[in-house]
Amino acid sequence: MSSNHTLSQRFLFFSQACDTFVFETFKTLGKKIHDHPRRMVYIPMLLMLPLMAGMSQLSRVEESDPSKLFAPDNTESQTDRGLVESTFGLSDSIVAVYGVGNPEGSNMLTTTNMLTLYDAWDNISTTDSYHSDGTPFNLTGVCRLLAGQCQKSTVLAFWQYNRTLIASQSDAALWQTLVDANYTTTEQDGKAVNLSDVAYVRDNQIISTRFRIVLADLKEDDLDDDGESDKVNQWSKTLKDLVYTRTWGSLKLYSDSFVELGEEASGPLGNDLLLLPVGYILLVIYSTVVLSRNSKVHTHGSLALASFASCGIATIAAFGAGMWLGATFANIIFTLAFLLIGLGTDDTFVLVAAFQHPDVVNLHPRERVSEAMARAGSSIAVTSITDLIAFLCGSITTIPAVRAFCQYAAIGVTLDFFLQVTFFSAVMYMSAQREEKNKYDWLCCIMSSAPEKKRFGKGDFDREMPEMQTIFLGKVYAPRLLTSAGKTVALAIGALFLGLNIWACTQIQMDFQFEWFVADDSYLQDMFAVRDRYWGRLGNPVTIYTFGGEYSSEETQIQFSKVTTELANYDQLVSNSCVNWWSAYIDYAEANNASSVVTVDGQKIVTTGDFDSTFLSFYNSGDGQAFADFVFLESNEIVRTKINCIETQTADMTGEIKIMDRMREIADILSSVSAVALGPGFWSRDAHKVFLQEIIINLALALTGVFIVTTVMLGSLVPSILVTLMLIIIDVEVLGSIYLSGDYFNTVTGINLVLAVGLSVDAVAHISHSFLAHDGTANERAHEALTEIGRSVFNGAISTMIVLIPLFGAQSYVFQVFFRTFMAIIGYSTFNGLVVLPVLLSFVKPTSFNEVRAKLGIAPQVHESSARAQAQTDEDDKAEKGVPIGIAFNDITAL
Repeated sequence: MSSNHTLSQRFLFFSQACDTFVFETFKTLGKKIHDHPRRMVYIPMLLMLPLMAGMSQLSRVEESDPSKLFAPDNTESQTDRGLVESTFGLSDSIVAVYGVGNPEGSNMLTTTNMLTLYDAWDNISTTDSYHSDGTPFNLTGVCRLLAGQCQKSTVLAFWQYNRTLIASQSDAALWQTLVDANYTTTEQDGKAVNLSDVAYVRDNQIISTRFRIVLADLKEDDLDDDGESDKVNQWSKTLKDLVYTRTWGSLKLYSDSFVELGEEASGPLGNDLLLLPVGYILLVIYSTVVLSRNSKVHTHGSLALASFASCGIATIAAFGAGMWLGATFANIIFTLAFLLIGLGTDDTFVLVAAFQHPDVVNLHPRERVSEAMARAGSSIAVTSITDLIAFLCGSITTIPAVRAFCQYAAIGVTLDFFLQVTFFSAVMYMSAQREEKNKYDWLCCIMSSAPEKKRFGKGDFDREMPEMQTIFLGKVYAPRLLTSAGKTVALAIGALFLGLNIWACTQIQMDFQFEWFVADDSYLQDMFAVRDRYWGRLGNPVTIYTFGGEYSSEETQIQFSKVTTELANYDQLVSNSCVNWWSAYIDYAEANNASSVVTVDGQKIVTTGDFDSTFLSFYNSGDGQAFADFVFLESNEIVRTKINCIETQTADMTGEIKIMDRMREIADILSSVSAVALGPGFWSRDAHKVFLQEIIINLALALTGVFIVTTVMLGSLVPSILVTLMLIIIDVEVLGSIYLSGDYFNTVTGINLVLAVGLSVDAVAHISHSFLAHDGTANERAHEALTEIGRSVFNGAISTMIVLIPLFGAQSYVFQVFFRTFMAIIGYSTFNGLVVLPVLLSFVKPTSFNEVRAKLGIAPQVHESSARAQAQTDEDDKAEKGVPIGIAFNDITAL
């Protein structure tokens, strides 16, 4: 027990030493500021210039490919993609064209409409697009060929793409053609097509049609400078122009392609950045009001501009510094432009509150700035360190977008803190000099003839009179909250919020769709409506690729036969959609060399001795040439192959992940050759498959880091546990709010759970610090904490909310999610910090700093005395003004 007690004492001594060091450091910094205020203004600014110049490196570090931003490092899909693209090229993709009558809901199955539909297809398939080098090409040059025909499915296949045949039939005869064909026909590429795959039928009428076209994977020489298919991009733009710029009689057509989606998804984010100035203007207005007092001289409203300049420069410098360091920059990182301004302004409120404290406000500017820094420096240092730790822990992730966001945030928090305690504090000192000379706040060159008079109303201005927010918190709110009834109500409301959000967490689903990034007023929204009404999600292509191995061996052939059976029986693939060279080869061998086909383990294979000759005969035949893009030979031997299929539509990301996993299981059957299953969306599915695990790991690291820092800085285990508990509760409530606001859990919404730790710690750490810094009964200490620091916590929350208000009208998904989630983070952290935590602290009653220092035999630190305090005796001054361990903000009475 003695050793444990000694260890505990050592920890407490270490904690007090850390705080004393912080206290004295900021007190010394304050003296440096009043000795050289102008140097403290321009030197930090000069230091920021080379960092800001890093913005010139944007083109070097910018990344817009979602698969490289949101897919975890070294996932199976990333590895497979590199292997596939190095040998086969880019994965296949699918485009669709939806048709409806005009008005929508009218019957499309009329001779006139079907002729119009045929003309639309004819234009789509024959109109030239142009390669970047000016070479013309049409659909045949970009589609996946099967049997010499583009791999596609359209309702026109029921009339063999014969315009004359369509024109010769009446409306009734058109329907009879479908009936006679038993609603099934064969496409030009030889694949079977069901009517339900190409037409939405209701009451014997076609309400909507769909052209579905498979675009081919392309080799390296077909790619543009961004690694994207130049042909696919150009053809997709031609398709868009055909569909939307021409009139198609009584039909309406809508195209659905990744190229259009990418173009429309990137626009809203750039437009929403224009909302930044609006938020900044609102913040400056609010800060000016909060920092102003009813005096022409004894007020500091003009410091709002200095605060904004400090935060803005720190943000730009953070971006530049990150780019110098090579950190990936994505559009989502622009949201930090809102976040860092809010965090920096919170530090401003704490500094100015200490500057206007009754025991400080009447000091000479030289002592005033030193004392204010000593009181407030420890406070903002603790919150800045915990923010930094939380963001650094968040950067230890395999998801590049989350890692980059946290890296830039960590740099921004550090620079924000640096400029607040140097540049802004120096400007604040010069404002005190201006005040000492009785000069106006906003007109600092003009001296007031009546400096003590109120700006509005009659009489003299009382510099020590608290602000209305402080009066409300101390005289109205705290006394009622800390009654038995108040505590019961507070905990009941807190339990209600927590319970509701725990339930919401059990209901939240995982999903992610790129169409969410498209603006609400985009032309694609009409396409989404038609697609969702009649067709659902467009199924993605999925391919099984094989490399190397001995294809003629019995083992390999048996595995291919099993794969063929599995694909045919898998109900999450579109019926008859698989282009499988193996099944065509076995059919050919049975028809042309039946004796070579044997059954082994229930699977049909070709005898090893006959395999090569039979396959070459098949490959060189008309049947085999249909698969020329699916089987690749070197020296007449198979070196790689692929089997293409199309997925069915799924309801959400969970369903898509299940398809991916099942296709990988099927590919694993081919163990005697190297085989992978890959689709264009697999990277996203891999990301979401492991994202929850990644978030949990990062949250655990962030919470652990915050717990260690707060334990050291608070010098007590109990309040540190309470702080950590509050952060966990806030994260649970934020996660629940994602469901309650109609969002899904994904890589965009999930990022905010990591950020919530860094953002929420400010409120709960401030209140805990202030509670520990006071003596008395538990209720008295909670009352003092709410009175003295509550205003700064409240204004910090409001200032961040005000910056975000313009995002209410954001068009981009990223900013919409950012607005909803950050409002939840700020709301819940403020509620728990100002309502729940004071009540819990009043129950657990952690030991105060003075009691700790008394047990250790350490004298309390003594602050500079104000003129009012100096009138008291030295003993009274020590009793009232001694502030343990330099937690300066416990003395702040937000004036």
